[in-house]
Amino acid sequence: MTTTLSSAAGSRPDRRFKAAFSATALLTFPLLVAAALVVVYRETGRFWGDLAVYRMGAVAAAGGDGKLYEVAYWGADGIALGFTYPPFAALLLQPLAYVDAATGIGIWSAASVAALSAVVWVALRAADAGAGAGPVLVGTVAALPMFPVAGHLQVGQVGLFLMLVVLLDLAAGPDRRWHGLGVGIAAGIKLTPLIFVVYLLCLRRWRAAGVALAGFGATVGLGFAWRPVDSARFWGGGLLDTARVTGDPRTVLNQSLHGALARLGDTADVRAVWLPVAVLTAVAGIVVAVRCARAGEELLGGLAIATTGLLVSPVSWHHHWVWCVPALVLLVVRGRRAGSRRALVAGALLWVGYVASAAWILVGLRGEDLHFRGGELLSTNMYVLVGVVALGWLALRPGGGGAGADGIEEVAR
Repeated sequence: MTTTLSSAAGSRPDRRFKAAFSATALLTFPLLVAAALVVVYRETGRFWGDLAVYRMGAVAAAGGDGKLYEVAYWGADGIALGFTYPPFAALLLQPLAYVDAATGIGIWSAASVAALSAVVWVALRAADAGAGAGPVLVGTVAALPMFPVAGHLQVGQVGLFLMLVVLLDLAAGPDRRWHGLGVGIAAGIKLTPLIFVVYLLCLRRWRAAGVALAGFGATVGLGFAWRPVDSARFWGGGLLDTARVTGDPRTVLNQSLHGALARLGDTADVRAVWLPVAVLTAVAGIVVAVRCARAGEELLGGLAIATTGLLVSPVSWHHHWVWCVPALVLLVVRGRRAGSRRALVAGALLWVGYVASAAWILVGLRGEDLHFRGGELLSTNMYVLVGVVALGWLALRPGGGGAGADGIEEVAR
């Protein structure tokens, strides 16, 4: 008995030490990653093109009204990139106007990795798993080499922050007074989260949808108050200029249904096929997401509607698919708890696939980014295939994901 008590007493300091070590490692890890990325930037002078555009937009907007959409950043490939977000986004990006490129990359990268850790934490809590520093750190480290995440950090994108804001909003539950506000603010920065407003409406969460729209409207109003000329140009039609996003949907980094169909047909013009497919996918995806949420699966519902948005968008870049991180966390945690080898094997294979998809960069560098044949069409459409299969699995899943005629009628009501 004495030995047992002594062992138990001795294990408590060990657990406290491990917890303290994990917490310290979790806090310092974003700084270490950011420092390494700054070194890469200083040595190569390349990458972080999207962050350069953000910084350029912040500088242009700081210079006065009417300049935000007049400037362009010339990337290493010789392509001119303009600022494509609402003026409200440029307002939030103003700190970038007062730091040099290397400092901006360091701050942005550290904040992005911290946001990634927060996303893992939210997913672990939603899965009723241990959300201590140790599991969060393991999840963050495992997510980094996945191409949606690594590619996100490589270009300096904003998607991790938007995903975190939306996840925190949805995970808090429908009873919270300000439920929907995070969705509205995220949509004010980048328009794609507006699909979550449709999701809230289909769930008949009228107050949350109203809060989301009010938050979105407030961001538009702030933009007009700050830069009225730029705002009038953007909301007056600038946002509809799809040429500012991509010239050819076949590029392998465009992982949307539009891009997949263009690659399958080896033609840039697939609108006649894409539009009905996108509409059907949107309806089916919304039905699945609503039924998940009504079954008490808030995170699954959010992931389903996010996947739907990625599939039906004309352009969904590889780094937009950072939503695979909370999805994999949920799959692995629940698979492990249920003792399901199939779920764990599926999670491992998906992780390997997401890591290996970084080879798409080499495809583009070799000039083979638009024409694919045979088995290449499977590998170059991986994210789209995974998204479609995931929605199909949720549709057939008993309880939370079954979507059929009844589900369509339920949404319609």
